[in-house]
Amino acid sequence: MDIFSIVMILVALFFLYFIIRSINKNKFSMENAGIWLTVGIILLIFSIFTPIPTWLSQLFGFQLTSNFLLFLAVIFLLLIVFMQSLQLSKQKDQINIIIQELSLLKSKRKESAKDDD
Repeated sequence: MDIFSIVMILVALFFLYFIIRSINKNKFSMENAGIWLTVGIILLIFSIFTPIPTWLSQLFGFQLTSNFLLFLAVIFLLLIVFMQSLQLSKQKDQINIIIQELSLLKSKRKESAKDDD
């Protein structure tokens, strides 16, 4: 095992440690944590078994393994951005509903205050 493989294993283990620690401190929702844990496990597998990315890159027709890994990173980031866009849209809808409900409660409170006078 060469020095690069050892460094990659250490980076993957540190990444997994950081993710698990963030989960324990409730900094991540479980939806997001699952994705990052999967990435960490894939990083660990690729760093322990270095022929796997090479074999996959040849299987999919990439000339260089680095091009394949870069392609995977771009696809992963696009997936993350899409999922966060879905969450953002859902949260915007929830905020609009909360604002409408709050406005209704305020108007009812003003009406009841006028009725009491």
